[in-house]
Amino acid sequence: MTVVPFPADRWTWESARGLSRAVRVSPHAEAGLLTVSFWRDDRCAGTLRLTPAEAASLVGRLTAALADMAGQRGAEEVGGESVEDRLLRVEQRLRALETEDPPA
Repeated sequence: MTVVPFPADRWTWESARGLSRAVRVSPHAEAGLLTVSFWRDDRCAGTLRLTPAEAASLVGRLTAALADMAGQRGAEEVGGESVEDRLLRVEQRLRALETEDPPA
């Protein structure tokens, strides 16, 4: 049996739903394409070959969708505290460290 290492330039995301579903992205610079493939278990269920312009459009639309989702949800709560409150706390700690006397 020959073991083929997984290429360093390929990215894989497994579905949060599980069921052995994944998306793989593989750039093919020599062809000027980006391949997006959909996997179920160890079998490819479908493939898209995108031009750089199509891939850029996809990324733009994903970014816009994520921004819309973030705006609809408001501040994310982490441990009962909003991101804004956590950031404020970090900034206050940093200011406190800046005003402390350096150790002798």
